[in-house]
Amino acid sequence: MNKDPGNNGKRPELTNRKTLLVYAALIVLLVFAIVMNREFFVKMTHELREMSIAGIITVCVCGILYRVIDGVVLCQMGHRYSAEFTLPKAVITALCGSFFRVSTLGSGMAVSKIYYMKRDGIEIGNGMGICFLQTIFFKLSILVMGVVAIVCSTVSRAAFANSKIFVIIDIAANVLLVAAMVTIAVNKRLTEFLFRLGKKICARVPKAMAFLERAGYEVDLLQNESAVTMKDKKLCIILLAESVLMQALWYITPCIAVIGDGVALTDVFAMIAIANMLAGVIPMPSGFGSVDVFFVLMYVQAGTSVTAALAMVVYRFATTFVPFFAGAPAVFAYIRRERH
Repeated sequence: MNKDPGNNGKRPELTNRKTLLVYAALIVLLVFAIVMNREFFVKMTHELREMSIAGIITVCVCGILYRVIDGVVLCQMGHRYSAEFTLPKAVITALCGSFFRVSTLGSGMAVSKIYYMKRDGIEIGNGMGICFLQTIFFKLSILVMGVVAIVCSTVSRAAFANSKIFVIIDIAANVLLVAAMVTIAVNKRLTEFLFRLGKKICARVPKAMAFLERAGYEVDLLQNESAVTMKDKKLCIILLAESVLMQALWYITPCIAVIGDGVALTDVFAMIAIANMLAGVIPMPSGFGSVDVFFVLMYVQAGTSVTAALAMVVYRFATTFVPFFAGAPAVFAYIRRERH
């Protein structure tokens, strides 16, 4: 698993014809994303009228800063594999990921990040490892902030006074999820056993064997990246702190939306933190539906459902569509850079 079976290390150049096709495909994705979310944009336009200009600007800044820190994290883990992967390129990679997150209905962010890191000299397996570790710290930060919020917010606890067992089960499920991801990231014996089993099953299928060889190589790189990072305790603490800061930037946005509604902003912050934790193991697209339900359930204990709806619109706007619209020019700029 040490040799890359099929990578010659060359970066393909974009011809004029290919560039036009890529531009056309991206425009189609952009239009598709807008059309698919047209109802939300109508609602968003209506709801944002209730906010001040300063509030809207602050929300937009929080949404973009989240992806800037995302780029910082990518650079911290990726720069050791390629000197070409500088901080500006890492931030562009993060913004491009936000664009593809929306335009592919939530499935393309990690793939696009891995692709752009590959273009800057980082092996696919290492890129997979970086994204996988990001996900681990992302899930861990949500869990930590959710548990702290439950402990500190009496208003939020009151919403689940009769559903304590559900909250306990959800926390346990989140812990198991993080533990499972860490096991996959560092347990080479397990993955080697699974690949050996797969090769025995597919011994008479050459294409499947070739796929398993390539997949084994990439998984080996993923686990090497994970092992290097996990052994660096200082880096792990920094990555977790950055993940917490990223989540805090998201959680601030609904607080801005409800200023003046009479609900303590610390409680609102706690509510959105808990809602994200509870939604983390609920199988709904992008987790948004679950986040909305849990947040409204808690918010109506102290405020109005109308304001809760505004807060969720602002939250989704900041976490999804601000980075999406910021990512669109980043994608086009990247293509332009590749041509030159």
